[in-house]
Amino acid sequence: QNDIRLILRNKRSKGTLFLSVLFLFYGLLFFKEIDVFDISKASSILIFSIIVSGGFIFSFGQYVPSWDSAYYPLLMSQNIKYRSYLESKWRILLVGGLITGMLSLLYILLDIQLIYPLIAAIAYNIGINTHLALFTGAYIRTPIDLSQNKNIFGDRKAFNVQTMLISLPMFLLPMIIFITAAILGSPKLGYYIIIGTGIIGFVFKNMFFDKIEKIYKKYKYVTLDAYKQKN
Repeated sequence: QNDIRLILRNKRSKGTLFLSVLFLFYGLLFFKEIDVFDISKASSILIFSIIVSGGFIFSFGQYVPSWDSAYYPLLMSQNIKYRSYLESKWRILLVGGLITGMLSLLYILLDIQLIYPLIAAIAYNIGINTHLALFTGAYIRTPIDLSQNKNIFGDRKAFNVQTMLISLPMFLLPMIIFITAAILGSPKLGYYIIIGTGIIGFVFKNMFFDKIEKIYKKYKYVTLDAYKQKN
């Protein structure tokens, strides 16, 4: 409930909703004269599908817990389990990802074949990228001023080699899986395997959360100190 209020009431978090809508329109630039079963083009179509359908996951998820930077010390002093805190963020990403994912399916009006990469992208975003976004957020410790809408497209101070390397699996991993499956079998098999990967990630959510929780706990005091810095 607190996260929903945060998103709807503050300028910066409202900006993530605007950014998510922009991601949805991104497909208009690339989903033209396409063949989702052409190996040379299919992998890029899949990546664009992941971006289009996962805009909210990327724009909001990678800044957890920075959204709470103003009152993070208060949160950490409450009787709130870290696991509960992370799962509440994950539920927000899940709902937001499902909404943007369903809206992205409107692209099948352009070409019914887009159903394959879009469904695969939605499954991967929900099952894998929601976890990876939270994992990346553990290393982005830039305080966010919720009253300001600046830096909506990203804060350069939040970007470093470590976060870049953690973010790469969001896009490179599905591409590698897809290309391998497409070469050994067919592009359609590649889409099915990506869908299966997303389902597996969703089923084994608790295993992901065990790892993510350890990272957040390990850097708890580093994060608290970072949010106290004004410059």
